[in-house]
Amino acid sequence: MPVLVLLLAACGKPAAPEDAAAPARETPSIDYVVAVHPGTELLHVINYLARVYGPPVRDYDYRRAVDAWFGHLREHPAVVHARTLPYNDFAELGWALEFPGPTLVEPEGFGHLGLIKDEAYLREYLRLAVAFARDADFSGFFAAHEADYARWVAEFERRMREADPLPQLADFYGTGLDKTLYFSISPLGVVLKANIVVDAVAPRHAGYGPILVPFDPRFLPEEPTDTARFDYADEPLANAVWHEATHIALEQFAEGQREVLMDIDYADDFSRRFQVFDDPRLDTYFFVHEVLADAVAIHLKGERFGAESAETHLAQNEAMGGTLYRPVVAHLRDAYAPGRHERDFRAYLPALAGFISSVDDEAP
Repeated sequence: MPVLVLLLAACGKPAAPEDAAAPARETPSIDYVVAVHPGTELLHVINYLARVYGPPVRDYDYRRAVDAWFGHLREHPAVVHARTLPYNDFAELGWALEFPGPTLVEPEGFGHLGLIKDEAYLREYLRLAVAFARDADFSGFFAAHEADYARWVAEFERRMREADPLPQLADFYGTGLDKTLYFSISPLGVVLKANIVVDAVAPRHAGYGPILVPFDPRFLPEEPTDTARFDYADEPLANAVWHEATHIALEQFAEGQREVLMDIDYADDFSRRFQVFDDPRLDTYFFVHEVLADAVAIHLKGERFGAESAETHLAQNEAMGGTLYRPVVAHLRDAYAPGRHERDFRAYLPALAGFISSVDDEAP
């Protein structure tokens, strides 16, 4: 309706009573794209050959193609160098590589990954990755699989449209995101992973919040397959999006108040598994990061898929020793969610941190 018509219509209406309900808040939006990122895929190949990890499926079409094209390079200097990586999260550094090429744009920093592995080691890792791509004709391999990549991207895009998990998440936050989520289809990847170091590694791409999406048949609507697919079922897809997008969102919400999470006073046997850094406050930060990401996903799962679904998820976490999830989920449900349309998650973060500090960390 034209603005002038709206104004005239408003002028012709009687004044609303003072106690009239405020108009419903418009749900903020979260933008996203879906693609196969060649830089992260290159590092996945190198890390796979180095046996840093193994994909969830032992034998499937894309893994066989990787073995056939790259298998003779298991002793390449890049692969040998990668063997000392502690786990596969370092594929996030692929955003430092530009294609076609690749060419390396030297990172300004490495975020928290530079506190896990020496920065000199990581810079050499990327330089050797460029040499590996040249020696292996990675660009030829990538081009040969463009039809596969396009199919997998289309599958994931279709399921995102059908399941539509992001409006519920934006409504929960009370705000959109500064970044466009970049769902990075990773047919050789091993775990879902939000990339929260892209601002340091590749500041020119800081407008994106990348999320690695591996081929994992547990997310499919039917039995496992020996063909890579990304048409994931509603519940695992929504859970994955809510959890990983919350990692991206927490970095936004913590800007200017990061110490709120770092200073949380809570520790239990489960949190001690997150002791990675020399600074215990950083360990706390990333432990809380994980708890909040999963707690938000569990809460939203209860809203959308029912209490039984949320309870199953909570029980799985508790079986691993995660006793903090239940009180945090209950707090989100009882204290935050009822009034979330009058506030946003960023503004609520200090209160949530205070609640976590108040939880009895000696409770069974």
